[in-house]
This record gives sequence, C-alpha cells and structure tokens, in this order.
Amino acid sequence: MVSPNPGLLAALLKTGRLGGVLRWKVVLSPQSVAIECDSAGWRALMLDTHGARELAELLQISATELGLTPGAGDSLSSWEQALTDALTQSVPVCITWVGWQDIIASNPADAQVIVGVFEDILKDYRGLVLIAGHQGNFPRIDELALA
Repeated sequence: MVSPNPGLLAALLKTGRLGGVLRWKVVLSPQSVAIECDSAGWRALMLDTHGARELAELLQISATELGLTPGAGDSLSSWEQALTDALTQSVPVCITWVGWQDIIASNPADAQVIVGVFEDILKDYRGLVLIAGHQGNFPRIDELALA
C-alpha cells in the first residue's frame, strides 16, 4: 500500500496547476483528503463506485456519492448537468475516485464516458478528479508521478 507524504496533496492543490482528471497510484483516506483539501482552500468529495459494472449503475452510484440533485443519476445528460452545477461553484472541488476497477474490468468504454464528462466540465473550471488506488490501470488517463 502506497500513501503520499502528508501535506503533498495540499501543496499540489495550492500551486494552482493541478486540475482535470489524473490517475494517482496511492491510497488516500477520506479523512486525509478532506484535511488536505481544506488546507488548500478546496472542497473534497469522495466517489466510491465499487460494484458498478455499467454506465447506468455508475451514474446512480456517483449521483448518490457526490450528493447530486435528485434524479441526477437517471440519465447521462441529467448527471452531467448536476455534476456541472456541483463543480462550478466558487470553491474548486477535488473528487477522489476509488472503486473504479470494477467498471474498468467489465466495461471500460462506460468508464471513458464518465471521464469524458469530467474532462469536458473541468476544461473550463478549476477542479480535479483523482483516480486513486495502487492497483490497476485506467487506460488513456495521465498519471500523477509524485507520491
């Protein structure tokens, strides 16, 4: 199990150069993410999609996990609108995504759809999605090499 140095996430967020969707092969506890994001002036959200094996399940689980508006998980367009509203507030958001290995194993194309939505939203707004965990690979996602 690889954990980042304490304070590293906060320091990276404070630089203002960390954003978009990145794969980080570290284990991040929800508590440490919340503390470090708060220290950097960011809002922390945890997204655990264990068990999601297709897009519909991924939308439902993530809408609940991210606290999106009721009905956000009913369709991709509803999810995207609710996610945009959540990510475009004045305080930047850092989403730590764990449990993504299930969707990658069963339906990598659906995982790429979700990543595409994250990337579309975050190209115009300050925010970050960290695809975290020391096991597995997430195709076509840049890796954060610092640990």
